[in-house]
Amino acid sequence: MAKKFKLDSVLKYRNTLEDQAQQALAISVQKQRELLAGMDELQKELQEQDRQLKLRQQEGLTIAEIDLYEGRIGHCRRRCAELKAELQQLEQQILNQRESLLQAARDREVLDKLKERQEAEFRQDQDRKERTQMDEISLRNKRNMP
Repeated sequence: MAKKFKLDSVLKYRNTLEDQAQQALAISVQKQRELLAGMDELQKELQEQDRQLKLRQQEGLTIAEIDLYEGRIGHCRRRCAELKAELQQLEQQILNQRESLLQAARDREVLDKLKERQEAEFRQDQDRKERTQMDEISLRNKRNMP
């Protein structure tokens, strides 16, 4: 029978903190992927609008049509800039979350090692008690022999 680890509730709490840090990081990384995919789509749209404008200019466009294309291109560029700023902020958040996860893992490992050490000491103590009892039994048996 193993001795109960006195800091077991703290160890469970630290495991929970580590799990939460992992989940938060996973969510942020997923957001980063989605943001990068959105930026890719926006870049493709921007290139397509630019290509369409150049193609239509060769055919001849009215001022109103040029304004529409340039408005759309301007919107795409502004949105790209916004997404880049959002991505930079998200990347900083991911760095912070990775550091938090690393610290949470370290904190948990400290308690894991303490628990393992306590269990090993308990087993050694139990083994020592067993050997002492076996020695006593052996001595009694030798004394009782004719």
